[in-house]
Amino acid sequence: MWRPNIETMPRREITKIQEERLKRQVKYVYENSPLHKKKFDEAGIKPGDIKKLEDLKKLPLINREDLEREVTFKDIYGGRLCVPTEKLMLVSNPPEPQVKEPLIMTALTDNDRERLVDQMTRTLRMLGLKRGYTLELQASQWEIISRFVEAHFMFRRGVQTLVPFTSIPIEITLFIIDIPRAISLTKFFKPQIIITTVDNAQLMQGELEKQGENPKKEFNPEVVVHRIRPLAPILTEENRKEFEAKWGGKHVKMLDLQDNHFYATECPERKGMHVWEDEFIVETIDTENGQPTAPGEEGKLAITNLWEEATPIIRYVTDKTAKIETEKCNCGRTHARIIM
Repeated sequence: MWRPNIETMPRREITKIQEERLKRQVKYVYENSPLHKKKFDEAGIKPGDIKKLEDLKKLPLINREDLEREVTFKDIYGGRLCVPTEKLMLVSNPPEPQVKEPLIMTALTDNDRERLVDQMTRTLRMLGLKRGYTLELQASQWEIISRFVEAHFMFRRGVQTLVPFTSIPIEITLFIIDIPRAISLTKFFKPQIIITTVDNAQLMQGELEKQGENPKKEFNPEVVVHRIRPLAPILTEENRKEFEAKWGGKHVKMLDLQDNHFYATECPERKGMHVWEDEFIVETIDTENGQPTAPGEEGKLAITNLWEEATPIIRYVTDKTAKIETEKCNCGRTHARIIM
């Protein structure tokens, strides 16, 4: 583990941290984010009304349509930006497979980057990343995950500077055209960890099979991480069994929601995607009445960012249906897991 004291802390301590950070973040966005102030005022809520973690349900929900309505040429952040632009070290739009208007921009400060680097280091260590390993990241260069996993993208601190490893960046914008190069690099380096998507993995597998080859012999990874991105298929149990038979190694899911800088990932136990609850609060929402569902019941996943300075979102309702498991995982981690 990268942060054993945090990753295994008792739930009462997780709850205490969330409560403290929620109160601070609610006050912060109310004072600095026009979008949140508008939503809170419409709901008749002031920061002082949030005293306990259970008060979270008093706060209004925010969805993508809310963000789209607020985006203008003069405000590309849709009222979310909480800091002066000179404090920003990175501006990006969420990883949409095609251009969609309006583009909703998201941003990071230097402090935000440090938090993300720590979160991703925890995640990759959970997946088994060790000093000297080779990791292949299939992502677009404009995706935030590329910028902080691999230090050379920004010539700044990244996971590579904390756990030195060899990285193989593969641009996926034109992946269909670039399959031969992706296969060649993967065959040559044989990375222990591959971060890809279900559809890209299927394309690579299909091309190898046309050539009379198979991924287990040519790639032989220890772990393959299948990112859940907009419009990309989710790794099903049927997919998982097929991939593990043909590729070898363990195949896990990563929920990649870059509009709120949120990455939840399965550990090798593969019993749900771990959430770093000292940094986020996750809920499942009944969209019929806008209320949280009962523990263990499915609903639309909602995420509250407890740490970001630049463009945080409180109670952001995604299009993902999920349920939350809070029992301690067999891996020893006590943070909640998202089941999809």
